[in-house]
Amino acid sequence: MSIIRQGSLFDIQELFDLEPPKRFGAIFSTLDIDPILCVISKKSIYGAPTELNYAAILYSLVARIVERIPT
Repeated sequence: MSIIRQGSLFDIQELFDLEPPKRFGAIFSTLDIDPILCVISKKSIYGAPTELNYAAILYSLVARIVERIPT
């Protein structure tokens, strides 16, 4: 089985040198969250409310990882 290596989108030091709003803008502009939203969006009337903003939840999870905020 062969291994496919993908090049990095950002140099990690370059990413940390950016201010947080610019850093998040750079990260979120490269992410395509539509396939993820199709998988996790609500499809039934039971459970969590339908008016939850799933895109905002995904962005906040990514921001938590980038800022190293513990759970």
